[in-house]
Amino acid sequence: MRLLLFSPDRFFAGLPIKRVDLRIPSLIVFGLFLVEIAGNYDTIIADARTLEFADPSAHPVVYAGLAATALSPFLVWVSYSAVFHGVSYLYNGRGTFLRTLASVGYGCTPLIIGGLLHPVLFQLISLPAQDYFIPSRVVAYATVSTLIDAGITILALLWCGFLWAAGIRHARSLAARQALVTVFVPVGLTISAKIIWLLWKMMAVSKLYGGL
Repeated sequence: MRLLLFSPDRFFAGLPIKRVDLRIPSLIVFGLFLVEIAGNYDTIIADARTLEFADPSAHPVVYAGLAATALSPFLVWVSYSAVFHGVSYLYNGRGTFLRTLASVGYGCTPLIIGGLLHPVLFQLISLPAQDYFIPSRVVAYATVSTLIDAGITILALLWCGFLWAAGIRHARSLAARQALVTVFVPVGLTISAKIIWLLWKMMAVSKLYGGL
């Protein structure tokens, strides 16, 4: 694991070329699934309880939300694999999609670390119950929690990109620069979207409580 996280080029260079084993990448993504479920437990329970009171016509929307939360790690795995595999064709990449899938699965490991950090850090900055009635403290808490959430996500994605670039380089027989472009253009777009969402959320919270 240390080799994967800190010397990914050596790790991926040592993987078998002819035989692709998806067992460990699948376990890594399943671990991310468990972390996501634990981290979103309150939200999942709240959404599930709305089924008792919501109009039956709204049930499909609730079910879709629950499914999206549960399946998001697997969707991320397949989506990034498909994007990297497709972009690498611009450089005449050679290698099967299964090898790309395996490399991206291994590279999801930092997302698990980030997911485990979330509850620890949020516990450290938890807001006392009485402070929820003080708008200025609510705004400060919302700002800090949003920054922590975005910071962890961005750092985890950058770390993943470091691993994915090494993995795609070997999975698709690319030069180092080609692999970096293949990976960090999509990752950069994801991070940019995260920053825009962060700014919008901070402005919305400030506007909401600033008007109270």
